[in-house]
Parts: sequence; structure tokens; C-alpha cells
Amino acid sequence: MLATRMFVLSLLLIIRITAQPPEPDLTGRWSGVAETTDEVGTKRQEKQILEIRREAGKLTGNRIDKAGKSGLKLDVQQAGAKINVYVYLDFEGGEPLRWKLELQDGNLTGTFSAQHHNPAKWIYDRVGSLTMTKDK
Repeated sequence: MLATRMFVLSLLLIIRITAQPPEPDLTGRWSGVAETTDEVGTKRQEKQILEIRREAGKLTGNRIDKAGKSGLKLDVQQAGAKINVYVYLDFEGGEPLRWKLELQDGNLTGTFSAQHHNPAKWIYDRVGSLTMTKDK
């Protein structure tokens, strides 16, 4: 009787683990415009293009620059339909950029933020909403 119960419980556990939906495929080129506001209320529209790919089983990618060329390498962390993307601009004191996004209705929706590490050169950090669509 105990062996049968253990077998059934083990089988149910296996079914539950294998029945979980796979993580959505977030690879590809995504673009959008971040509507940012800094600490003194200055509003900006900042075009964002990210190219996400899978290498050795992990997500990675590059930020695409204004000329359309592959730029800085991205650190991409995925948890289901949510991703956090990071890059560090190493100039004039440094500036970490972060995209915190979630796949909703085929778009990546969330926020873009830029924080400066050298307040003597860069006074204002900025953050704002962002919706990115996948390029075809």
C-alpha cells in the first residue's frame, strides 16, 4: 500500500514538473522608445534597440547603436515571461543601463533606467516606461 502511494506521488510530481510551460522565446531584435523623465522633470524620448540571442543555452545579446551596428554586450536574465537586461557604459564615471521588461501580448513592456556613478559629471538619472516590439 505504501509503495503504491509513493509511486502515485512520484508520478504526480513528474507530471507537474514536465507540465510546466516552457519559457517564452525572447530572442530576436526588439525596438521601442523609452519615455524617460529625470529628477528635475525633463522628459526625453530615447530610442532603444536590443538584439537578444541564445548562446550555449543562455540568453545574451547586444545593444544596437544609432547607426544600426551591434554595440555593447548585454547581460540578460530571464524568469518566465520577465527579463532584466543590463549593460554598463564605461565612460566619464560610468553609467549602468537597465531594461526591466515582461512579455505581454507579443510586446516587451516595462521600464528603462540609466543611473550615473559620477555626479560631478552627470547630475540627473532617468527612468521611464518602454514598450518594445519584435522586428520581423
